[in-house]
Amino acid sequence: MRLDKSIDKSIDTKKNQIIEIAFDLFLKVGYEATTMRMICKKAKVEAPTVYYYFGSKSGLFFAVVDYLLAEYETLKKKSQLEKSKCAKERLKTVFVYSLQYAMFHKEETRFFLRYTLFTPDELKVALEEYMRTTYESKKKLYRDCLIACGSELEKEMDLEVMIKRVERLIDDCSFNVVFSEWRPTLEEMEKLWNIFYYVQIAERPCGGLIDDTSATF
Repeated sequence: MRLDKSIDKSIDTKKNQIIEIAFDLFLKVGYEATTMRMICKKAKVEAPTVYYYFGSKSGLFFAVVDYLLAEYETLKKKSQLEKSKCAKERLKTVFVYSLQYAMFHKEETRFFLRYTLFTPDELKVALEEYMRTTYESKKKLYRDCLIACGSELEKEMDLEVMIKRVERLIDDCSFNVVFSEWRPTLEEMEKLWNIFYYVQIAERPCGGLIDDTSATF
């Protein structure tokens, strides 16, 4: 990770450096195994400097999360998700954006996957609360789009089941992108989304959409 100063030009250079080093250590060594001494040594600062900026190791962890969320939201706005028109296409845009983000921001995606799936006990309650707004925003987007999809398809949906299906698709595909050599093209992503939509959302046969290239689904 390299901090983008354009997101917050007022951030102190030293503070930036500490966040970047902490991100690297939390990702590669793990939160529990990373000590303030390790961070200070790598950043070439004294402990009081780190405590001045962040207050504690957990405070530094959440400073890293803050930066990553700000970066993600900035990039998401640039992708113009809100300009997608119909519900199916808007959901597809979210899916494609998520995979492209994972492909070009592997370390950041690994970080979120690691601490979402394997949250240290010390951080569980705080991280869940910290991420609540982000999670609720995503779920609202999925829910609104799925309600519209149900209307377009003239079918009743179990929204919670459908939301979980969308979340699982995005999480599983992002995981495969990050931890394997899978590099789907835009055409492959769109085809995979169409298969998912017709089978899992519309719950209809997708016929000729399926071929050998969709075997990873």
